[in-house]
This record gives sequence, structure tokens and C-alpha cells, in this order.
Amino acid sequence: MRMSKLIIEAFVLYTPFFISAQAHLGDWTYELNQPNGTVDTVKLTIQNNGIILGDFGNDGTIDSYTVYTIDNDKITIQDVNTDSPCYDVIGVYELRIKGNTNTVRAVHDPCELRRNGHNDIQMKRPE
Repeated sequence: MRMSKLIIEAFVLYTPFFISAQAHLGDWTYELNQPNGTVDTVKLTIQNNGIILGDFGNDGTIDSYTVYTIDNDKITIQDVNTDSPCYDVIGVYELRIKGNTNTVRAVHDPCELRRNGHNDIQMKRPE
């Protein structure tokens, strides 16, 4: 009886931690202002295997492949597409997830193109 009470207490105490630790996973969309003045809808799929798939234009085509690690509210990303202007460059961003909104702010990213395009954006979960 005492063991089952401990299991229940552990479940109640630790479940919110594991749920919040996974809050970044799934699909997110946002509007990206391009240098030529156009605006693209971008869909990011953040997978639990450390991979982010980027679909620029939200047309079903994977245009970018990024690896990531999460540490509390910081995500460290690295483009692994050899044709990416940010190839092999590591960037660190802060994630602030509240409900279905994920606000992303650059902490440190030497890739100017990525940093300028993805600083202080608000991503939403698709409905």
C-alpha cells in the first residue's frame, strides 16, 4: 500500500516536469519576411530525436534539416544542409512557450541571415 502511494505521489509531482520538457515538440508555423520583401509561411516540425525539419512556404517540401539540443529554455541549433548559408554554424535561442505560442529570441548566433530572420518571432501551433 505504501509503495503504491509513493508511485502515485511521484507521478503527480513529476508528470508536469515531463510534459513541460516536451512542450517544444510538434509543428509550429510563423511568417518570415524575406530580404526581397515577400513573406513566407514557414512550418517547423520539432521532433523528439533532435531534428527540426523546415518547410519554407508550407508546401509540404522539406527545405531545411537542423539538429538541436534543449537545455531548459534554450535551444542550440546547427544547420546540417551543406547548401545552407548557415551550414555547420551553431546558434542559441531562447524559447518562451505559453499555450500554443512559442516566442523565439536569439541569444547568440553568428549566422546573420538566420539570426535576423528568426529573432523575436512568434510561432503558433497549426489548428
